Parts: sequence; structure tokens; C-alpha cells
Amino acid sequence: MPFSSTPTSEETNGNGNGHAKHSFVPVSAPSAIVDDSDDFDLGHLIGVLKRRVGVFVGVAALSFGGLTLWHLSRPPVYSGTANLLVEPVTAVNPLGLEAMVGVAGARNTSGLDYTSQIRVLRGPDVINPILANIQRQYPEITYTTLLNDLVISQEGESKVLRITYKNSDPEVVTTVISEVVKGFVAYSVQDRQGELRRGLEFLDEQLQEKWQEVDTIESGLSDFQKRYDLVNVTTTTESVTQRLNQMLADQEQLRVQLTALGPLYENLRRQVGFEPTVAIGVANLNESPTYQSLLGDLRAIEQTIAAESARFQSDTPMIGALEDQRQQLLPLLAAEAQRLVGSTVETDALGYQGSVSRGLMQQLVDTANQMQVLETQDQAIGQAVQQLRAEIQRLADLSRSYQQITRELTVAESSLDQLLTSRQDMRLQMARQTAPWELISPLDESSITEMTNLPRNLLLSTVVGLLLGGGAALLRDRADTAFHSADELVKATQLPNLALVPNAPALQKQPLLMVPSLIATTADLLAQSQSPGNLYSSFSFAEAFYSLEANLRMLSSDTPVQVVALTSSVPGEGKSTMCAHLAIAAANMGRRVLLIDGDLRKPSQHLIFGRRNGRGLSELITQGLEAANDLVLTMPDNPNLHLLTAGALPPAPGRLLSSRKMQQITEQYRRHYDLIIVDTPPLAGMIDAKLIAAHADGLLLVVRLNRSERSDIQRVLADLGNTAQAPLLGLVINGVPQNRQHSYSYYGYYGRPTVTSGAAGSG
Repeated sequence: MPFSSTPTSEETNGNGNGHAKHSFVPVSAPSAIVDDSDDFDLGHLIGVLKRRVGVFVGVAALSFGGLTLWHLSRPPVYSGTANLLVEPVTAVNPLGLEAMVGVAGARNTSGLDYTSQIRVLRGPDVINPILANIQRQYPEITYTTLLNDLVISQEGESKVLRITYKNSDPEVVTTVISEVVKGFVAYSVQDRQGELRRGLEFLDEQLQEKWQEVDTIESGLSDFQKRYDLVNVTTTTESVTQRLNQMLADQEQLRVQLTALGPLYENLRRQVGFEPTVAIGVANLNESPTYQSLLGDLRAIEQTIAAESARFQSDTPMIGALEDQRQQLLPLLAAEAQRLVGSTVETDALGYQGSVSRGLMQQLVDTANQMQVLETQDQAIGQAVQQLRAEIQRLADLSRSYQQITRELTVAESSLDQLLTSRQDMRLQMARQTAPWELISPLDESSITEMTNLPRNLLLSTVVGLLLGGGAALLRDRADTAFHSADELVKATQLPNLALVPNAPALQKQPLLMVPSLIATTADLLAQSQSPGNLYSSFSFAEAFYSLEANLRMLSSDTPVQVVALTSSVPGEGKSTMCAHLAIAAANMGRRVLLIDGDLRKPSQHLIFGRRNGRGLSELITQGLEAANDLVLTMPDNPNLHLLTAGALPPAPGRLLSSRKMQQITEQYRRHYDLIIVDTPPLAGMIDAKLIAAHADGLLLVVRLNRSERSDIQRVLADLGNTAQAPLLGLVINGVPQNRQHSYSYYGYYGRPTVTSGAAGSG
């Protein structure tokens, strides 16, 4: 059909004077596949089990049957249990040794390391004597089989050991449990006695070492005291300190006395006029008889001279004779004075000394002598103080060594006392003889129970079978990398779902489930089914494309999608079928639709609609736009639906699709059609779809459930995100399982129509 002069909806909206490239923004941009395999999703698990119900049921049934046969074929197993109290109920440390001397490997507060004790009980030293008694009755029991069936464990946090043995013969269980209990009790007696003996031997060794250590320290202390002539350094130091303090006090008192005698001495020396040594000589001169006799003679002659001078002249012989006598006495006085006083004092200065002068000179001499004595005492005390201070310093040095020796002796004696006390307690404990382990549960036939529990085993088999079946189903599903549900696909790609196209097996027999004829009522819509038995399937199938057409309208009201290209990741996902049915649905909704077969490598639209592929898109691109009116085909009974076939297969489709003529063709068709649908080749390995998308407003990705691989979708999305110039509008999910009940309900809402046969394409 040639182009119609009737304006399209786009032209009535004011876009008739040419079409500019859409600036449409997609709802969601292409993204990489989101891997949510680690997230637990109950719905996903249920879906996997539904898809792999055969694997699940088969593996579960085989597992259940095998486990059930295995449980039924096994002979009954009997179990016996005995409980041994291995420690006193009251917490008592029988040795009192660990905390005192730090015994290596000291026990914990409970008194027993149960983990180590159980290992010892299962060791050959304990088990072999017990096994020898058991093999007398049951020689087939070996060391390995006995340990495999024998379980020794601690009863919770108690001081009880639980001993359990299982066997198919209850008599064997009774015998083995009895012998094991006897053997463990005998071991406990030997172990306790051996432990006490080892503890006593250890104490004796420690005591011997401590005695030697104390003796060595005492000998060192005695040598120290003898070497320095000290009994007690502290006492000696206190005595020397007291003496030093007394000496310092005496010295202070002497210095006070010297200070007080100084002014008296100076005063006496000024009054006498002589130094003390001279005053002593003068005093001695006054006491000398010879000097006093000569002095008396001299005084008598001087008195005679004085008396005669009054009568005679000085030059008379009488006066001259007296003068001669006087001169003779003077040398004698001088000689005597020098002998007694010294040559430093003039004889004329001595004169006659009265009693007062003699008393002052005596007091001066006494004061000088007293000061000399005090100075001598002060010097002696000073020397003694220096000696005492040196002695105190020496004693301080000796005190450090003495205190270290005494501390070592105190520690050694304290350890020795503790060891002596521990040895005394040990001997007392050995005298009491610690009681062995005690059996606290009866050992008879009532303690033997049958372990076989068929209901429990069947339940266990069921649970294991279900788990194995579920695991096998999950493994089988994980090995299958295809998408199996729409929710899974949408969640993984993060793209909007624009249509859910149900699975339609009838498409294998006929290419179209919707008649290209124009419909006017819902009854006509229901009557599109080619077979009455597939009425509900055809209705659901057709409704999916009406929903897709509506979603394309609502993607953007400002810039509606006018040119849309449909593609897929790989061949066989129903892309061409989706294009044909979408075109029919849009035409039935009153839109002028042009379906362009852009797959120039393997065209299929002419086969779907039963038309001849004569001249088409390839000729239109190569020959020019003048042939556009002649190449568009109109569908019978539907003036809204037009088809442009692919035409002859060119040698280089990519060059044609990327040409400027292709863009001009698209722009020309935009002015005459409301919706242009372009069927493009798959994206895998070909660039055609991306070249066509450059001229479109958006791209739809057709994905078929149970066929599209995750790796293919991921590669396609990454490629589109990097190179495609048109936005990826969303997904068209094909092959969705149908819900028959919902379809029937919807069909019943309209009432069952009269089905008329429609003309299907012969292709």
C-alpha cells in the first residue's frame, strides 16, 4: 500500500514537518549481570525444585530406599552404660602441693584434667590388661574393635565419667562393661598410690635442696660476721651512731667554753702587758731568792745614794763609790732576769711586782692554760668524730650485704617450712589411703538398651533423602546457566520487564497465533485462536503483546517511542515472532504500524505473514527513496498494518544499514507511521542490530526462558552499554509458563465466544 495522505498521530501533535532524533531516556540503563547466588531466596529454591522435580524426586527416592534397606538389614545393636565417680564430691586438694611449690603440670581447680585422663584410659597401658580378661570369653574382640565401640566421656561439668559400649550381643555388652569398670577402678587405686609416692619423692628432693641452700646461706652469714667482727650490723650501727652524737655534743660544749674564755684572756693580757709565757717568767722571777736578794741590795744602795746625794756633791768619792756598787749589781740582776724570763724582755721593765700584778699574771696564765686544754680536747674530739663517721659509712656498706644475706635466709627457711608441712600432709594422706573410683550406676541387664529405632531411622532416611535430592537439584540447576524465571532475569539484569509472553507450543505448527486482520471487539480478539482447544493460550499470548504495546506508549509521554528495534542475544529466542505479533497488536489498537524486516542475513517476516520476499529494504537502500511507495506491503483486512520485507540478501549488510540512506529512509517513514518496528539480527557476533539501533528511538531485548544463557546476556549488556547509540528500553521475556487457571478465569469474564476460523500465514 502506498503512503497515505492521512496525517499520523505524530503529525497531529505538531511534528509533521520532519523528525528530529529522539532524546529519549530509558527507564534503566544496561548493567552487568548481578550475581546473587550467595543470597538465600526461598522463592528461588522452590522454583529450582519445581524445575528439577525429576532429579529431586529420583535422588530423594533412591537415597530413602537405600538408607531404609541398610537400616533394615542391620542387626540390632545393644548399648550398656556405667557411671564412675572419679573425684570426691567436696572439692579437696589432697596434696596441697601445687600452689606451694609450683609442681609442673599442676591440675586445675577441679583436680583432674578430664581430656587427658580419658586419653590415658584409652591407652594401651590401661586397656591391654582389661582386654586380656575380656578375650578369655570373647577372643574375637581386639584392641581396635574394643576402642571403636567403647566411648568414655565426662558427664557434663560433673566429676563423673560415663562409659558406654555397644555390640549386637547384650551378654558381650554386660561382660565388657563389667571388665572395663573393674580395670578402671584398679587403675585408679594404682594411680592414686603412684601419685602419692611420686609426690612424696618430689618433696624429699625439694627438702634436700632447701636444707643445703639454708646451710650454705647460714655459713655465709657466719663468715661475714667473723670477717668484719660483727654480731649484728644494725645494733653495731646504732651504738656507733650514739657515740658520734655524744662526741658532737661534747665538742659543741668545748667550743662554747673556748668562746667564753677568749675575751677574758684578751683583757688579762692587756692588763698585765705580757704574754702568758712572759708573765710566767715574771712570776718565777718574783719567786727567785737570788734575784730578790740582789734587788734588795740594789734598792739599799739606791736609797743610800739618794740620802748621800743630799749631803754630798755627785762627784764626791762617797757618791762615786756607791755608784760603782750600783753598777756592779745591775749586770747581776740582768743576768738573773734573763735566765728566768728570757732575753726578749728588758730587765728594766720588770721592776717590782705587787700582789695584784702577780694575781693578774697568775689568772692570765691559768686562763691560757685552760684554753690550751680545751683546744687540745676539741682536736681530739674532732679526730674521734671523723673516725666514727668513717665507721658508720663502712657499716652502711656492710648493712646492704648483711640484709641481702638475711633475706635469702628468710626466704629459704620459709620454703623449707612449707615443704616440711606439705610432706607431713602427704604422709597423713598416704596413711589414710585415698579411696578409688566409685561405680554410681547399677550394672545389670536393666542398663542394657537396644539402640535400633526404626521410626527414627526412617525419619532420618527421609530427611537425608530430601537433603540429597535438594542438593542434586541445586547442583543440576547450577550447572544449567540459563534463566528459568522472569523474576530471576529481571533481578539479574536490573532492566524493566515490558512483556511476559507465555509459552505457546502451537507456534511450532503455525507462525502466527494472532490473525493480522483488524479486530473491533473483545469477541474478535478471542476468536483469533486458530484452534478451539488453544483458546485460553491464544488469549494470554495476544494479551502479552497488547500489554507490550501499552508499555511502549507509557515509557515517555513527552517523546513517544516511534521507532523500536527488537533483537536477541542468540538466534532462536523468538525475536521475529515477537516483532510480528507486536505489529499486529499495535495495528489493532488503531496505530499505523510499519514492520521492517531488518535481518538482511536471514529474513523471516515474509515467511511469517505468507508474503513473497521480492524487492525490500536492501533494494530501497541501494536504489533510492523513489521506490518506497511500491515496496511497502499492506496486510489484507488491516489497513493499519504494513510490511517492508528484507529483499535480496546483500554481500555486506552492515555497510547498507550504516549508510546515510538508511537514516533517510527511517526519517521518511517516521512522517507517515505511528510505530515502526524493526526486526534485527541477533547481537551475538553481528553488528547489524547496533547499526539499526542508531536510527531507532530504543532497543528491546528478547530473552527466552530456559534458553538464554547468563554469559550471553552479560556479554550483550556489556557490549550495548559501551557501543549502542539507542537506549535499551527493557526486556521482552518469551517462553513464560502459563497459569491455566488465571487464563480460564479471564476468559470466563468475557464469556465463551463463537470461534471463527482465521486466515493464517502459509509461511
